Amino acid sequence: MRITAVIFIILLLAGALLPGCGKDEILAVYGDLVSAAGNLGLDSEWTLQGERTFGEDKYTGTYTAQYEDFTGQECPFGGTALERRENEHVRVTCSVQGTGTARLEWNCGYDTAVVLADTAGEDTCDEVIYLAPGSNYFNLVCEGFTGSVELTIE
Repeated sequence: MRITAVIFIILLLAGALLPGCGKDEILAVYGDLVSAAGNLGLDSEWTLQGERTFGEDKYTGTYTAQYEDFTGQECPFGGTALERRENEHVRVTCSVQGTGTARLEWNCGYDTAVVLADTAGEDTCDEVIYLAPGSNYFNLVCEGFTGSVELTIE
């Protein structure tokens, strides 16, 4: 059973046993727990190859990195939220220059990631992304990449 389902069941049982704890309060706590768990999908400061500065939340900010023959994946921005405001969006701008391969992907619960930038040389992107309820992560996927990445999400 998924961890979020277990947490939800525990909260439901606690709500049934605690007086004055209604459905809305239980769902609010559950949403907060899911959001906190979603932050675990982000790479920590000490494992990132570059420097990240968060914006107003974990979905936004700037990330700059210099890579030297890097093969791997980094997740500097994203998270999970059960609910979103209508038309909630971010603007993603990215510049990638170098040799090897580097891709910026948006993972949002689809079977496959949406590729925003893909390079074996130089590429840029400037996209408006409408965030869906659930998980939304922005990943850099590199294969033998030497070069630079500048990413801004606002």
